[in-house]
Amino acid sequence: MTEKQKREEESPVMSDEEMIKSHAALNDEKHPPTIGFLRAPLIFVFVFGCLVFVCSIQLAKTTNEFGLHPKKETVKLTDEQREERRIERKIDSGKKLFALNCASCHQANGEGLPGQFPPLAGSKWATSDPGLITNIVLKGLKGEMEVKGTTWGTNPAQNMVPLPLKDREIANITTYVRQAWGNKASEITEEEVSDFRAKSTNQVDQWTGKQLRSMYPSAFSEEEYLIRLSDSG
Repeated sequence: MTEKQKREEESPVMSDEEMIKSHAALNDEKHPPTIGFLRAPLIFVFVFGCLVFVCSIQLAKTTNEFGLHPKKETVKLTDEQREERRIERKIDSGKKLFALNCASCHQANGEGLPGQFPPLAGSKWATSDPGLITNIVLKGLKGEMEVKGTTWGTNPAQNMVPLPLKDREIANITTYVRQAWGNKASEITEEEVSDFRAKSTNQVDQWTGKQLRSMYPSAFSEEEYLIRLSDSG
């Protein structure tokens, strides 16, 4: 008898039915749970979750709630400070509009060009009645006019054309002119410009200096002019 045959006789061979029963018995057998097996992991999970939550809150506070840009601090302003800022923004806008539309003729310093375009600095045409300068911007100006004792507009090429600006833009640019270069006239509002625009709808052509002087006689009265300056100052 060979060695292989001896091993086969010594090792009992299980039938298929016996093997199936053996596997079924092993599947049904359950080991008793280890004491504290679930309790300890759950405590660790709870503690770890709390740490993650606390760290997330702290991280959100230190990183601006995960925003890309830091929050701007809220500064409470008084009514007076808000008004000052509003005027500053308006004048800044008017200065930019003036540079684009007017500075080539009247110059950035408001002194104009000798013999060609009149000055705006210290000019009654700019700093007296709000309707005067607003109407000039709305409809333009042509013909001769006297500014600070000098006659201007003798050359048709020096006529001013209307500026195609919105009411707010005109309010900004006229307010800037009235408060720049030592001028101390009052602000012109968008509502005032809208009112002047409505009243001048029948004026198709450019204004003449004579027309505007007749429309605003007090603007050229020295007494009235000084009163306006003192009121605005």
